[in-house]
Amino acid sequence: MGYRFLQKLQYWMMGRNGTDQLSIALLIAGFVISLFSNFFWPLIFLSYAIYIWMLFRMFSRNLPARQRENQVFLRVWRPITQWFSFQRTRFRDRKLYRYFKCPHCGLRLRAPKGRGKIQVTCQKCHTEFIKRV
Repeated sequence: MGYRFLQKLQYWMMGRNGTDQLSIALLIAGFVISLFSNFFWPLIFLSYAIYIWMLFRMFSRNLPARQRENQVFLRVWRPITQWFSFQRTRFRDRKLYRYFKCPHCGLRLRAPKGRGKIQVTCQKCHTEFIKRV
C-alpha cells in the first residue's frame, strides 16, 4: 500500500519544482520565526506566510521562474556560506598558517607560521611583497 502511494506521489510531482535550496531556507526561516512567535504572537502569521510561499514554490509548474528565484537566492547565499567556510578553515589552521590578502589584487594567501619575514609572490597578479609570518 505504501509503495503504491509513493508511486502516485512521484507521478503527481512530475513537472513540478520540488525542493531546492530556497525552499529549504524558507522552511528553516519559517521554523525559526515560529519559535520566536512564542514571545510575540503575531509572528505566527509571518511563519504561515513563509510556509505557504514554500509550498507554492514546491508545487509550482513554472520551472523557469522558480529556477530564477533560486539562482538569485544562491547569489546572495553562496558568499555568506563561503565566508563561514573560510573562517572555519582559518580557525582550524590557526597554529600552522597565517592568512593575509595580496595588497594589489586582494587574493587570499597563506604562509606557514614561524618563518619570520618572507617574500611572497601572489599567484594571481605576480606582485611581490614582504610579509611577517
